[in-house]
Amino acid sequence: MFKPIKLLKSLPIQLIICLLLGFCFGNTISLDIANSIYTVSCFIKDLLMYVLPFVIFTYLWAAIVSFGNRGIALIGVTLCLIIIANATAVLTSYGLSILLLPSIIDEAIPHITHDNLETVTSLWTIPNWQYIRPLHGLFAGIGIGIISLISRNSQLTAFSVRLRQIATLVLQKGFIPFLPLYVLGFVVKLSRDGQLSYLMQGYAHTFVFICVLIIAYLLFWYIIGSCLKTKKTIQSIKEMIPAGITGFMTMSSSATMPITLAATEKNLNDRPFANFIIPIATNWHLVGDGISLTVTALSLLLMFGHPLPTLSAFLIYTAYYCLAKFSTAGVPGAGVIVILPVARDYLGLDETLTALLSTIYILKDPILTSSNIFGNGAFAMVTHRLLKPWVSKGENTLLMECKTNSHSSKPLKATRPA
Repeated sequence: MFKPIKLLKSLPIQLIICLLLGFCFGNTISLDIANSIYTVSCFIKDLLMYVLPFVIFTYLWAAIVSFGNRGIALIGVTLCLIIIANATAVLTSYGLSILLLPSIIDEAIPHITHDNLETVTSLWTIPNWQYIRPLHGLFAGIGIGIISLISRNSQLTAFSVRLRQIATLVLQKGFIPFLPLYVLGFVVKLSRDGQLSYLMQGYAHTFVFICVLIIAYLLFWYIIGSCLKTKKTIQSIKEMIPAGITGFMTMSSSATMPITLAATEKNLNDRPFANFIIPIATNWHLVGDGISLTVTALSLLLMFGHPLPTLSAFLIYTAYYCLAKFSTAGVPGAGVIVILPVARDYLGLDETLTALLSTIYILKDPILTSSNIFGNGAFAMVTHRLLKPWVSKGENTLLMECKTNSHSSKPLKATRPA
């Protein structure tokens, strides 16, 4: 009898309810009420933009110092490979989106006309006194993290962990519970402007395109990791299916990591390397995020009549995206939260479109988590072939620790909590 109450506590369910409320009642409530709801959403958004530099700074700092002195060289190479992999997913999505999205999105749907003079507006806003931007926090986190790693100061390390705990608490208690309310104001505005039905109709095509693209992209890398052997490719994917299903149900790559480790160990036949690569890839190698966020952002720009970003602007976005992904906090929706200012500054998304990007991301979280897990399995297979010769020569201490614990039933813990 308590299942319905428990179900209502689910963040995706709450967002769906907000979408339905905005769609059904957005045009029936008075303009004053609509303005008030939209004002609250803008207020939450402004507060998030002020807090975000601190969140990004603390997570990047803690992520860098978490490696300690263990295999810095090999970890550095691995992180470079993760950046290349994430950038490849983002740039592939951009190229295919430029070619295919204009024809996929139904051009027969007329662009929105603004005949309704009662436009929903914010009653007041927070003064623009934000001098520290999210990108400042990103670079500061990298710089302080490197200094802390070189200095080997245990007090700095402990302080970075404490700051990360505070940042997580701020997101978990100060933003995530209010995310449905944050979305509701923008949904009401879209509904009164006549844009919500347009979005729901147009994005259906984009959603199918994203799913097909993710499947094709993952299949390609499993084929590469299997050295073009069809039987090995099929077997590797079959081994990862239990992990993918678990990720879909739990919406957590970290909670699924023991199953991902077991599947990867079977695919590689190398438990120490699996114990090394999967904890790192689980946190930062995010194929589903890269493809979905990119295609969704570009499709929103097209659907609402905004110009697509140039290649030079998108390359800057890609660079910041890859760095920002190292500051992803282990809370629902954090994967998109850290990307919002980058999408706003370099892709041209306005306040309404960034709110929509957040909502769509969280609604697709089960699918994206599952695709991220499958992507981690493929990444482990590819990097195993690249790094195994180096590892076998004993050029890193981290793998030696893995070998020491290879007879233990417990896998290595993740390099940082998710």
